[in-house]
Amino acid sequence: MLSFERSGLSRKLTIISALSTGSALLLAFAAFAATHVLSQVEQEQRLLFTLAGTLAANSEVALLYVDPAQAAQVLARAQFEGRDDIRQVALFDRDGKLLARSSPQQDDAPPPADLTPRALAELGKAGAARLGGPLWAPGLRQYRGVHFQQDQVGAVMIEAGLPHMWLAVLQNLLAGAAAALLSFFTALFLARRFRDNIAEPIAGLIAAARQTADGQPGAPVLHERSDELGALIDSFNDMLVQIANRDAKLAQYRDQLERQVGVRTEQLEKAKNAAESASQAKSNFLATMSHEIRTPMNGVLGMTELLLASPLSEQQRHYTSMVKRSGEHLLVIINDILDFSKIEAGKLTVEYIHFNFRELLDDIDNVFSPQAQAKRIQLELAIANDIPVAICGDPNRLRQVLFNLLGNAIKFTETGKITLRVRVASEDAQTVGLRFEVHDTGIGVSREARSRIFDSFSQADGSTTRKHGGTGLGLAISKQLVELMGGTIGIDHALTQGSIFWFAVQFDKRRVDDDGASFNQNFALGMRALIVDEYHDGRLLLERQLARWQLHSDSADGAEAALRLLHEAAARGQPYDVAVLDMDLRGSSGLMLAAEIKADPAIAAVRVLLLSDERHAADPVQRREAGVAFQLIKPPRACDLYDCIVTPVRASEGLRPATPQPARMPPPRGRRGKGGGAGRKVLLAEDNAVNVEVASAMLEGLGLDVCRAANGAEALDAVRGGHFDLVLMDCQMPVMDGMAATAEIRRHEQQHGSPQRLPVVAITANAMPGDRENCLAAGMDDYLSKPFTQQGLGEMLAHWITLPLASALRESDACADNYADSHAEHGVAMLVDDMAAPAAPAAPKRAAAPVPPLQAAPGAPAGAACPAIPAGQAAPAAGSAINPQALASIRALSPGKGGTLLKRVLQAFLNDTPKHLAALRQAVTGPGNGADAMRRTAHSLKSSAANVGADTLARRCKELEQLASAGLADGALPLLSGMEREFDAVRQALVAILEKEA
Repeated sequence: MLSFERSGLSRKLTIISALSTGSALLLAFAAFAATHVLSQVEQEQRLLFTLAGTLAANSEVALLYVDPAQAAQVLARAQFEGRDDIRQVALFDRDGKLLARSSPQQDDAPPPADLTPRALAELGKAGAARLGGPLWAPGLRQYRGVHFQQDQVGAVMIEAGLPHMWLAVLQNLLAGAAAALLSFFTALFLARRFRDNIAEPIAGLIAAARQTADGQPGAPVLHERSDELGALIDSFNDMLVQIANRDAKLAQYRDQLERQVGVRTEQLEKAKNAAESASQAKSNFLATMSHEIRTPMNGVLGMTELLLASPLSEQQRHYTSMVKRSGEHLLVIINDILDFSKIEAGKLTVEYIHFNFRELLDDIDNVFSPQAQAKRIQLELAIANDIPVAICGDPNRLRQVLFNLLGNAIKFTETGKITLRVRVASEDAQTVGLRFEVHDTGIGVSREARSRIFDSFSQADGSTTRKHGGTGLGLAISKQLVELMGGTIGIDHALTQGSIFWFAVQFDKRRVDDDGASFNQNFALGMRALIVDEYHDGRLLLERQLARWQLHSDSADGAEAALRLLHEAAARGQPYDVAVLDMDLRGSSGLMLAAEIKADPAIAAVRVLLLSDERHAADPVQRREAGVAFQLIKPPRACDLYDCIVTPVRASEGLRPATPQPARMPPPRGRRGKGGGAGRKVLLAEDNAVNVEVASAMLEGLGLDVCRAANGAEALDAVRGGHFDLVLMDCQMPVMDGMAATAEIRRHEQQHGSPQRLPVVAITANAMPGDRENCLAAGMDDYLSKPFTQQGLGEMLAHWITLPLASALRESDACADNYADSHAEHGVAMLVDDMAAPAAPAAPKRAAAPVPPLQAAPGAPAGAACPAIPAGQAAPAAGSAINPQALASIRALSPGKGGTLLKRVLQAFLNDTPKHLAALRQAVTGPGNGADAMRRTAHSLKSSAANVGADTLARRCKELEQLASAGLADGALPLLSGMEREFDAVRQALVAILEKEA
């Protein structure tokens, strides 16, 4: 059928003719064959019946007396003239039994069976014929009754072969078949003759139609037919004429439309360019003005803080407080405008990191509880018990959305209650969907305002008499942030009063298998835990869970036994690292036991985890006062317990003991090494001399042994020839870059079957979206963007190796906090690769009182104190060549030898930068395409300039790097000339600093 449908018309006509003629002839031949065979058989029956009648007349007497001898004589005398095909003749008596039988052909034909009386009676009436014998030689048996005076006295049977009959039938059938075939081929020949008369005109129509469909209508189809095909050709010719007229009109309309579209497109292009320029100018203006306003605002707020700390009269203090509140409100507006400008410019991104969800909620509670209490409003956090502790996402953006919603709720609520509800909306093995709802009893939102409440600069009450102010950007920014995180946000009307703002976001869960296979076992080697629970089943469950992570644990059934074990372990010099306390203890509570532990200096260094049946068994204030690091709901999830054990305790919780803690601090993911942190060896692969000095000082300040490599090839040789606990790999280096070197390191590990994977951390000045993913895809394990602080470096290293000096990380944390405070006071931005973008905190993190200069930790060298920024020191001017804060941070890297380190770094920068500038000029002015060399050199110079505080030079290096990446060499030469002039100013400033140091 498919072949017939796809065939051409000529072939279809042939097939139809052949099938119809062949079918008719076949049916006629079949009818002829059937009737011919039936007639031949009937004729043979009549002949045998006649012969049987003659034989019956001669055998009446023999059958009447039932005389077999006489019957045999009768059969012997029987003559069958011309019938040499008679096989046998038989006589049956009146009882149907065989009386006599003869076989004229003398063959072995089987004798016929006896007849039943009933069959004999039937034969006496009309006789019967039967076909019998073997299939290859069938025969015909004819029976006839023998009667004497109306009585049947027997029967005669004559059996004859049919070869003559079948031969005659075959001859007739062959003649008929030959006639049928001749007729078939004659019909087929005639069909072919008449087929062309129909198919050829249709083929001409098809060709003309295809030519017309291709846009090239040809001449009309000529014919001399008067049938239906002629009418069809005439209609087709008329259609060709109409198509030609239509094409002419369409061509005329198309030309006219193209002219109109060209004019409109030019107008739209101009309008589009004008709109884009206006939008870009607006975004740039908003970002620039936000930065310009932020600098004096930070100065205003800082001076106001200092002024409030000085002796003032009541009226002066009131005025100063008003100034401070107005400045803080203005700073919030500036932050909103900056975020809005980033959203419009498409530069707002989200992070993907592990964070502790309970800590984030505690931060929110600490910030908004005092605000709610000041307005006499009740603030409640209704958090579901099945929410994971450790999730993956962007905690800063999540915090910003919650701050906006809760801030609005407090602002628009005068009396009543505000509730933050968090529950699990959906969950599977990999992800968890959380739904956040902020219920308030405030003024509510009208039905008309709900449709535009999330639009930019839109407010529920836009009248001039409105009571509550605001820019109308908070909810618009929240909507953009939630959608950027892949979630949805909305508003519902409360049943009684107020409103319900909600949003739902999907987070990834920390992957934890039940058998502990996904945990790295090395972090737990050497760690000891104490489990305090009065129930044996609860202790056994925790012991089994900790044993899966190869963490040694002891158990106690009460507070007294727990204190005894803690003191005994401390006296042996093997103190416990963590204590897991049940909230319900006989005669006491886990909270009271935690307070006793933290009050005893001998055992206060242990980390305390609290297990309770209810989330609010102890509020955050009680936990902080008792020194509890984390609280979990029983039974704790494996991932939550793991995260609480390995997460470093935050300084904001006030959990550090009064006495110095032991040097051993287990990292979250201790990848290498089985012992403590002593003797850790790190390979630093960096080609920039300034960056080498700075990074080496940071690593040595953390107690690490540092080996250096100037390029990827040297790093690869060092890894092959020695043992390192971690590699810091710059991405862009000569000879072999960091990506290729890391790939070779991974290939070397596979070839030699290394039992442990060497952690390789990328250090690069590239901080654009996708750079981290590219580094991880190349085989690196982590990513750190330049410039980085010692605190950031230490926190990153603690994820992979055990730091020898845990106190060093804490001291660098304090230094970084002081350094960040001083930057915030003077309006200096601390971003990785965007010097002009300030970090916009949602709420102030420091106390109102001025921060005193930090002192060195007990037992530290005299120079280990963090360099405090003098209060009277002015911020660097806009055109200043060197940022003094960067030099102060370099001094802080080497306590007691900060001046020597600063000299080495500055001298390396002064010696190395002219080479970079010369290479850049060669790449810009030399023959050929030097864009790649220009990009690499500008990238390297950018990070070294940022490290020594040459911010303007670093920005220009970044601009040159971007030009080289885009392949735009036209503006490179003026930019390079400006860089050379800027370096002259930087060199003069650094030489003056070196002379002072000398």
